[in-house]
Amino acid sequence: MPFHQQFSSTRRGARLARLLATQQMADWGWGRDGEYLEAAELVVGELAANAVTHGRVPGRDFLLTMTLVRPPEGGSGILRIEVADSRGERLPAPVAMPCPDGEHGRGLLLVSALAARWGVAPRFPSGKTVWAELPSPPG
Repeated sequence: MPFHQQFSSTRRGARLARLLATQQMADWGWGRDGEYLEAAELVVGELAANAVTHGRVPGRDFLLTMTLVRPPEGGSGILRIEVADSRGERLPAPVAMPCPDGEHGRGLLLVSALAARWGVAPRFPSGKTVWAELPSPPG
């Protein structure tokens, strides 16, 4: 079953998205101290923070969806994380060289490093969905 939840486009909403995503992954059987959960938690946090910072439209929420694609027997599964917001004209792009002393500009670099792949897709009727796919823990 996919996990779907809408959150307010606020810093509190982004934090709650990360916390509920972590709980959902634990409910799916992911170890709380495992590297898979930590990587997925970081990706959810970055995508949610970006939706709040760059995709916010007053009065509109963002949507977090997580889908666990079970592996064929003996293989590795995939966790697909999607964060949809209402600003389709503001597409994400990693910063080539973030300011060393700056507080921003590293989120998508982290997503790129942790995810097997990531991208962006248009969202009907307006907005975009930023997605990332990560390997799930074995078993």
